[in-house]
Parts: sequence; C-alpha cells; structure tokens
Amino acid sequence: MTKTAFKDLTPEQIEYVKHVYYQEMLHVEKMEILSKKFNIAERTVRSWWQKLDLSKLPTNLPPQLQKAQDRILNKNTKVLLITTAQNKTTINKDFLNNLITYKNYITNELGKETEIVIIPSKYRNPTNNIEDEKAKSSDWWEDDLNNYLFYGKLNFGDTLISCDSHISPTSKNPTDGYEILAENNHVVLGHQKNHFKTLPRFRGDALRVLSSTGSITTKNYSKSKSGESGSMLHSYGFVIVELKTDNVCHIPRNVKVKSDGSFTDIIYSVENNIVSKIESSLGFVWGDIHTEQINRDFLNVTKSLVAKLNPEKSILHDVYDGSVTNPHESKDMFLKRLKISQGRHLIENEVTECLDLIDEIKGCCGEVWISESNHDNFLQRFIDSENWKKDLHNSPAYLKYALIQQTVDLREYGNILGYLIFNSIGYVNFH
Repeated sequence: MTKTAFKDLTPEQIEYVKHVYYQEMLHVEKMEILSKKFNIAERTVRSWWQKLDLSKLPTNLPPQLQKAQDRILNKNTKVLLITTAQNKTTINKDFLNNLITYKNYITNELGKETEIVIIPSKYRNPTNNIEDEKAKSSDWWEDDLNNYLFYGKLNFGDTLISCDSHISPTSKNPTDGYEILAENNHVVLGHQKNHFKTLPRFRGDALRVLSSTGSITTKNYSKSKSGESGSMLHSYGFVIVELKTDNVCHIPRNVKVKSDGSFTDIIYSVENNIVSKIESSLGFVWGDIHTEQINRDFLNVTKSLVAKLNPEKSILHDVYDGSVTNPHESKDMFLKRLKISQGRHLIENEVTECLDLIDEIKGCCGEVWISESNHDNFLQRFIDSENWKKDLHNSPAYLKYALIQQTVDLREYGNILGYLIFNSIGYVNFH
C-alpha cells in the first residue's frame, strides 16, 4: 500500500479524517486508525490536522463548549492554574473561590499575569441524581465556570494543555497513551486524578512530563465497579504551569486540594479566600542523594528551595552511593579499572565525601533524618563478605571499619555508616 499525500486527499477522505478526529476516543487511537488507513507516520497525521485547522470543532457542541473553543489566552499571561470540571456535576465552590483568590494574588502581588484554565470532562452517569429529563439531552457545566472553560489544544511555551482529550474519569492511569503528545513539550491533561509522570529521554535531552490535573467538581460516578474505582481515585487538585522564558516553562507542578477547598503551593497557603506566606514547614524529603553521583547545580537549587521552606526536618534517602563497594559491580573488571583510572576507587574517600555532604545539608536546614537505604548498607556488606587481601588499595579502610564492627554495638547506629555519621558530624537521625 502506497502512502497517501495530503494534496491527493479526496473530499470524502478529508471528511473521514475530520470524523475520526472528532470521535470521543483516545488521542493515540485516532492516530493509529489514520496512520494505518493512509499508510502514513503519526507525525504526518498531526500535520494533516494542523493543515485542516481541526482545532475549530463542530458547531453541534453544547453552547458552553462552543464558546470555550473560541476562548484564547491573554498574550501577557505568565502563569496558568489548570483543573478539570465534569459535566452535569456540582463544583467545590470553596475550591473555586480559593483558586480565584490565588490567581488574583499572583497577578496583583507577585506581578505575574495569571489565568485559570478549566478543562471540560465528560462522563455519562445513568445514576446521576442531579439530572432531570430535560438535562439528559445535553451536556452542561456549572455557570460559575463559564469564564474559565477552554476546549481544544492550548500551546503555552513548551507546554501543551490538551483541553479536548476524552479521558474517562474512571481511568486508573489517565496519562497512558498520551506520551506521543510530549515529543517536544510537556503535556497537561484534564482528569479527576491528580497524576504526574516523567518521560524517558536520551542523555542531554530536555526533561518532559505528563500531568493530569485533579478535579474541581465533586464525586459523581455510576454505581458500578469502574464507578466505585473512579470515586476512590477522585481528587481535588490543579496543575500550575509557569513561563520561565517566552518559549520555556518551568516543570508543571501538581497541587493537591483539600475537601474544604484549601491548598498549599510551595510557600503559599490559600484558605478561606486568604493567601498567607508560610514561614516554616514540617519537613522536606530530599529524595535519593547518592553523594558521588550528585549534580551540584541541582543540589544548589534544592538548597535554595529548602531555605525558603525552612523545614523542621529534612529526610535523606540513599545518602551514600557506595560505588566502590557496590556488590552488583564487584565482578565488572572494566568498571573497576575505570574507577581506578578516575581516582574513584578508594572507600575512605567516598565515605568522607558523603559525610561532608551530610554536614553541608545539615547546615542549611533543620533536623536531619537519614532513612537507611540499600546503598547505605553497601559498606556493611563489603566488610561482611569481602577479603581485604584482594583489594590492597582499600585494605587500610577495610581493617579500620572491620575493627569498628567487632568492637562497637552497631545496633544503636543502624550500621557502620550510621556510626561514622554520628562520630563525624554529631547526632543525625539514622533509621
């Protein structure tokens, strides 16, 4: 079968392309149907849609969506607050009021023009107790949302906000299948589940993420297995997309919203239509540290963020990389030789580097808690299982740490690394 060129499309074929585009199915399914029918690549399908200007949807849409598809973003907009509203469903008005309050605060107090984007979501619930017979013939959304509804595709810097992706509210994994939309941009999808997923990439490529928003409408699901599942996964929330430059956005960030409509975004708390700046926080989880592999630029940005959050506690995971004593690499002679040539083969140097980093982190935040992780145990495993005579580079360190193991009750410290942290830095919670 030969490929079909756009210029050779018949009027009937063009209508077929439009028909598929406007069908209520997954975006990836539309791509697959058209690419197979015309023997073309998925990128060609996208170019056809652009040439046909299919962002203008049919006029048989509900009146609210007809207006929503014509709505455009203000050219001066720097920040978007994006959430989802289900059809024929009441809204959480406290959430909406707080969202409007936060929008006005960012615009007026922080000097960044902000807009609210509400993605319309559709779901047929035969057990919906707020539908009357007349309403069943057409879709509707609460009137309070009219000024914020968008329908179609919104391009905002390097972020695509897909306001017309028909994802079932009961879907457990709302971002599945939409990776294709994130070829050169982040993607925000409207869904009742607040979800965030990073995408695989080649080294050096920009980070790309898929986010789903969470909902501004209340729970409204059918009395069925899928409906019960959707109800359990339902969450109030929104996604913030903020321009860094004209063409580049900060990584979209998800915000969880409580049932009373209140929420916290980094250092700002919004409750009862009042925005307050948070002076301190209960805790901050740094994630996996892996001292030897750490990116200093990322570390410095994190330290800056921690300074703003002023946490009472900081939690560190996998603080020690254990590259020299990694049991999974013990038989890899190539890696061993590479580490020697790079000067990364000495256990004591790696331990010292780890202790120095913990001390650095301890100096910029509150109480430090270290979660004992598998990499933290590599040193202990090395002492337990290896023979110091086979690694003369590290025999002094081995014997030093083995003596500790034989003379100190390590249960109080977790393991050898915990003991070294305690004696070098002072008290750090190691559990």
